[in-house]
Amino acid sequence: MIISEEEYKDFWGWMRKYISNNCIFHSGILKSSWNIDLREDKSWMADKRNPFPSDPAGKTYRWQFYLRRGCFDPTFNSVLAQMFIYKVEREIGHFDFQITGLETAATPMLSAIPLVAKGFGIDLNSFVVKKEQKQYGIRNWVEGCPDPDLPVMIIDDLISSSNSMVTANKTLQEKMDLKTMDYVFGIINKRTKFAKQWNLNNSITHCLKIPDKKIIYLFDCDDFNLYAHLDLTEKTSPEFVEELKEKIRIHENTISKS
Repeated sequence: MIISEEEYKDFWGWMRKYISNNCIFHSGILKSSWNIDLREDKSWMADKRNPFPSDPAGKTYRWQFYLRRGCFDPTFNSVLAQMFIYKVEREIGHFDFQITGLETAATPMLSAIPLVAKGFGIDLNSFVVKKEQKQYGIRNWVEGCPDPDLPVMIIDDLISSSNSMVTANKTLQEKMDLKTMDYVFGIINKRTKFAKQWNLNNSITHCLKIPDKKIIYLFDCDDFNLYAHLDLTEKTSPEFVEELKEKIRIHENTISKS
């Protein structure tokens, strides 16, 4: 194996600590290290509405991820790329594909992963999918050079509603006639223990809006205890579970018809 179990364990611990300390904003908590755009206090940013009805956190998040702080850190990117290699080698078994993602979150990942992979003798092509077609010049849909003969894995920093995945997947298939893989990759899969207790495992392992895409990921919300404050009693009652499942069925039917 290219990356050993021990190496991955060390990488996982390092990255978990980095994300906890640098990439999760909690409402009402000020950290001097939160300098992003030279404003000092970012604590208000974590308070935001959540429109998805089945999310166990309710209608408001008191925290939010900001993984791009890590994705522009060279050490973080090196560790990320090696963890990606570890996961792909064990879950897919080969690197006969290319990677892409929607601008701008995926852009630094798409630069770092092939660069680090090259040091292990792995050739990975990468390119970026634009949110919309360029309106001048060559009017391109992507930045970079896609290989028409290789399937494409879509990657992102955070996978939640999977809107970015949907946009990228649609562009690749409809505008460029490229084959997308049955796997996607994210640093964090924004799922939690509630889905496991509700026996909704597919909502953990597959994209919400592209249910045929299996998620390869490094962390979920439970790895950072982000839902630890919630009371499980009401959330695991049979009535609540059935109501939730019905909401998800309606949601998935709406997606399939769109």
